[in-house]
Amino acid sequence: MGRAARSTLLLALALALAACAEPDATAGAAAGDAGTVASPASQAAPAALPPPAPGAAGDPNPLGLAPRRLKLDPGRRVFTFSDAMLAGAQPGSTLILYSATVSGLDGDDLLVEGRTGPAYKVHAGYVIAVPDDPKVKHGDPVLAEWNGVMKHGVITTLTRDRVGVRFTDMDSKTPEAQLKNPRLVKQGEGLQPGNYAALRDAETLRHVLLVSPAGEGTAKKWFALGFGGAAMVVDEAALTPIPVKYDPKPGAAVLAEWVGTLRKATVQAALDQGLFSVRFERAGRPVTLGWGMLLRDAEAPAKGRALNAEPLAPPRPR
Repeated sequence: MGRAARSTLLLALALALAACAEPDATAGAAAGDAGTVASPASQAAPAALPPPAPGAAGDPNPLGLAPRRLKLDPGRRVFTFSDAMLAGAQPGSTLILYSATVSGLDGDDLLVEGRTGPAYKVHAGYVIAVPDDPKVKHGDPVLAEWNGVMKHGVITTLTRDRVGVRFTDMDSKTPEAQLKNPRLVKQGEGLQPGNYAALRDAETLRHVLLVSPAGEGTAKKWFALGFGGAAMVVDEAALTPIPVKYDPKPGAAVLAEWVGTLRKATVQAALDQGLFSVRFERAGRPVTLGWGMLLRDAEAPAKGRALNAEPLAPPRPR
């Protein structure tokens, strides 16, 4: 084969190879439609995220409590719930009252600072205010701070720089605390924030801790905590206050707290002030309970009647 023929053959082969390497536009388009990943520029924009639902993180009022206003100056001490507990809280969620300090206001909401972390916003219905000067005396029932948590107790000693408190809602073996510059709320009788109450729930009397009221008259409700700190909103008409200071004698018939309910029991002995030994019906050993955990059995109405109903009148003689 001559040189000219060989050159012609090589040129033909090169052209043929180039034609084979060039992609087919139609085939490429079909392949892209069938399974290739589109470039970011060609993807549709993502749909906008919906607004946070009630109870979402950062919501100062996750339970949707009625409006409430507390005008508290920065630096005022309070008991409230941590931001972590409020995040996503709903009826039945476990809530615990911790110590905190007001750092400001945001409308009707409070800005508070806990023991750790930054300030956060909370609705006033989740707050129990602590007075700057509670003016307590020996034997007074109080709300007090213990390791950052709100507890109930009785004043045992008052010195120049410390206050002695015996806690009445903790293990009876807990030693008396000597508190310096303590957070104290002197308790008063009745339905008040921080007090315990009996809640009529069908045939059961439940033991609840009151946090804040809302509404007026027959529509009045309370935000309360049940067994294990379970959050709930209840009608005031279904509540009866439990005395904050009560001194039954040995042998007295009482209703006493047991696993979140109030059961019939008998006082065995009065121990230290605010503490009593009681024995439940059809139960074993006596247990120690404190103020706020028991009330006279006579205060419990007949089954099926509202707790705040008047006693039944005796039948008229015929």
